[in-house]
Amino acid sequence: MSITSKLLVASAILAFCAPTVSVAQFDRPPYGESGRSDNPDRRDQSRRHGDEVDRARENRIPDLRNNGARVANPRWARGDHLPDQFRQNRYFVDDWQQRRLKPPPRGYRWVRNDNYDYYLVAIATGLIADTVYRDAYADLWQQRYAREYSYGDDLYYQQCRTNPDPAGVIAGAIIGGLLGNAVGRGPGETGATVAGVIVGGALGAALTGKLDCEDRSYAYKTYYDAFNEGRPHAVHQWRNPRNGHYGDFRVDDYFYDPAGFRCANYTQQIFIDGRPQAATGHACQQPDGTWTVVG
Repeated sequence: MSITSKLLVASAILAFCAPTVSVAQFDRPPYGESGRSDNPDRRDQSRRHGDEVDRARENRIPDLRNNGARVANPRWARGDHLPDQFRQNRYFVDDWQQRRLKPPPRGYRWVRNDNYDYYLVAIATGLIADTVYRDAYADLWQQRYAREYSYGDDLYYQQCRTNPDPAGVIAGAIIGGLLGNAVGRGPGETGATVAGVIVGGALGAALTGKLDCEDRSYAYKTYYDAFNEGRPHAVHQWRNPRNGHYGDFRVDDYFYDPAGFRCANYTQQIFIDGRPQAATGHACQQPDGTWTVVG
C-alpha cells in the first residue's frame, strides 16, 4: 500500500472515532439549557437551596412592600430612608431632652418607631442621620432595675381582670404594654409620649393593698394622668360611687435617676370608711415609656 493510501485510511479511521471520544469525555451536562436539572434529586436540592437563599435574603433585607413594614417593628440604620408611615405626628419626639437624645440640628428631628428605637431624620427627605436603639436603654434599665415590667406584672391585671372595670383601665390600655408599648395623644397631636403604668410586686401592694378591684379601677386613672401630665403638685382625685371610697394622687416632683431615666416621687391619700391612709414612693419610666413603681 502506498503512503498516500495509508494516510487516507488513517484519516477515515480518525473521522469515525472522533465522535465516540467526544461523547465518552463529556457525556450529558448536569444542567440543561434551561438551567433545570434533568435529575429529580438534583432538582429537589436546587429548590431547597433556593428556598434557603430566599429565607436568608428576607432576614437581611427589609421587605419594601407596605413601606417596609412587613415586620412589626423594623429597624433601620444611618443612610436609610424612614418610611412615610413613621413620619407622622404621633411618632415625633419633641421631648428629646428627657430621653437623653442630642439636640437635633436645623432641618432634622427625632422620630421613634413602635419599639422605641430613635432616629434622627432629615425633615425634607426622611434620610436617617443617626440612630439610638432601644437595646441600649433596655440594658441600662436592667442593670439598675433588674428587668422591664409588662402588664402581666401588674397587680390590677393579675387580680382584677375578670372583675368589673368601671373606669375602663384595661380597655383604655392604661396598664402599660397591654395594647402595645404606649398610647399616643391622638391623631395630629404632638408632644411627649403618653404611656401606661404598671403597679406590681410588694411596692405596688403597698400602694393598692387597701383598695378593692373597683377602687383600683378609679385610682389607676389618677396614676396614669398624674405621671403623664408632667405637672408637679397637681392633685388628681377619684371616687367610687358604689361604696363611697375616695382618694387623691399627686406627683410631688420629677427627677432623673443616676442612669438618666425620668422618675417621679408621688403621694397617695385614700379614705376608706372615713379613715385616711397615705402611701408614698417613686416610679420611673422604662425604655418603652411605661411608668413603673420602683421604690
